[in-house]
Amino acid sequence: MRSLKLLKVLLLFLLTLPAALYADENIIEKDIVYTVLKGDYGGTIEGKLGLSWKYIAAANSINSNSLLEVGQKLKIKFKRIIPMMLDNGIVINIPDRTLYRFADGKLKDYYFIAAGKPTWQTNLGDFTITIKAKDPTWHVPLSIQKEMEASGQDVLIEVPPGAENPLGRYWLQLSIEGIGLHGTNAPQSIYKFRSHGCMRLRPEVAELLFKEVPVGTKGKIIYEPVKAAKTSDGRILIEVYKDFYKRRINYDDKITARLKELNALNMVDSDKLKEAIEKKDGLVWDVTVGQQPVSKP
Repeated sequence: MRSLKLLKVLLLFLLTLPAALYADENIIEKDIVYTVLKGDYGGTIEGKLGLSWKYIAAANSINSNSLLEVGQKLKIKFKRIIPMMLDNGIVINIPDRTLYRFADGKLKDYYFIAAGKPTWQTNLGDFTITIKAKDPTWHVPLSIQKEMEASGQDVLIEVPPGAENPLGRYWLQLSIEGIGLHGTNAPQSIYKFRSHGCMRLRPEVAELLFKEVPVGTKGKIIYEPVKAAKTSDGRILIEVYKDFYKRRINYDDKITARLKELNALNMVDSDKLKEAIEKKDGLVWDVTVGQQPVSKP
């Protein structure tokens, strides 16, 4: 029975995955129709679709504080610029809270994560998946034990497998000390900055990656809040995020460098570019001279 239920959840999840890529332009694009499930609210839907609830609500002409009905349909255009490509492996970009998986030089799939909170940041760098574990025991780090004590919580040394385990049922250990990819007992935290450095996945995603990603898989964790792309028909797209980790990003320098790489400095509308940088809304904007921005719902 559990297997059948999990299969239904996974099938529903897979239906929301983008299937369309511009041929050689490193841009993900799909029209999504999401059906509201029991227990859904704005925060949980953000984690499933990888877009802010404010944007999703506006795109569907509903108040962001409105109660949702089971079975209600939400229509949304999903678009994202891939921050970098690999021949094989995983790229995790912290600002867009997205894990990109590559095979044979092409994007295979992508999933949303919960990243380390600004006061407990996810470490960056190259990694290898070194260990996988099903139904892991959480050995609580001393640093988190101290946090528990300071906040007046019961101090836990370890948490056994089960519903109370914040690692969920699946753990993928990274070679970067102290962090991994894992499931969660708080799926509402996905697409947010909530962890102590590890990267949380929705339970069905954690299971899928546990089964499909072998030990030895390599990847990179990057911090790229500014992305840009040029389409084959000459449009210039940018995607800008807030500097969540306060790394003193110089946005003007970043976007100038990206546009130089694309040989597109003279192809952009400066007013649209300025607006996109000021908003830092994580949406893809068309800043081409003479084009309308595509970030508006």
